[in-house]
Amino acid sequence: MMTLTNYHSHCVFCDGRASMEDFVKFAVAKGLRAYGVSSHAPVPFANNWSMKYDDLDEYMQEFFRLREKYSEIIELYLGLEVDYIPEVASVNDPEIKRRKFDYLIGSVHHLGVLEDGVQWNIDGSFKVFKKGLDQIFHGDVFKAVKEFYAITCEMLHIGGFDIIGHFDKVALNASFIDGFSISDKWYNDLMEETLELIKEKGVIVEINTKSYGRNGVTFPNFKHLKRIKERNIPVMVNSDCHYPDNVIADFGVVYDKLKECGFKSTVALLGGKWTEVPVL
Repeated sequence: MMTLTNYHSHCVFCDGRASMEDFVKFAVAKGLRAYGVSSHAPVPFANNWSMKYDDLDEYMQEFFRLREKYSEIIELYLGLEVDYIPEVASVNDPEIKRRKFDYLIGSVHHLGVLEDGVQWNIDGSFKVFKKGLDQIFHGDVFKAVKEFYAITCEMLHIGGFDIIGHFDKVALNASFIDGFSISDKWYNDLMEETLELIKEKGVIVEINTKSYGRNGVTFPNFKHLKRIKERNIPVMVNSDCHYPDNVIADFGVVYDKLKECGFKSTVALLGGKWTEVPVL
């Protein structure tokens, strides 16, 4: 029987659409052995998607209440998804460092500041993506994508996190720009360089299913799985769920693809330790 886990999830403490307990209940109902709570960590600017600094302690208190309540049913782990924005946000935030988490996810969502002073989120609508591309990179998608991977590699060099989140997410919106293709040599060279650094730093790659139902793609794209396997980089399957019914969305598709690409195991946080779990 497959050991199901998910360590990338959100709830009402950030931009998730239900309480932490509702997500845990759904994870239990779906038979997960372990579930991680990883709300977006606070950042030092106003927004509608991250946790507030003032809510960190309540977030942790609610987690520990649920861990005790459900201790006989499911393993629960406390995490954060921490944005890396150069000179703005990182895992070295004192408010994060002074608290103890079971794991951290490192992610890049932002590539500069729009003319109205708002951080440009490449993970939003295509309209917002195009706006930032035009204002910050003068429409040069190649320059923007290269910057995304440069910032990702900078985050990897800083370290301090366990899992790298959706590390090729920029390709989703970029793919709607004429002339861009993930099949191009220059792009694959960037991917190779990034994967080499991921391997060097010993970070876990998540196979993120959040966009599979709507766009038919995972992060990283299925096209890169064999490269990951060739480097023996550890992987896990996460849903990046914002709604409880997406806790294990499209996991079956991903596990089938992992087997097709030769993966024999994924990794999971079980019994408080990172553990290899067979792909059945």
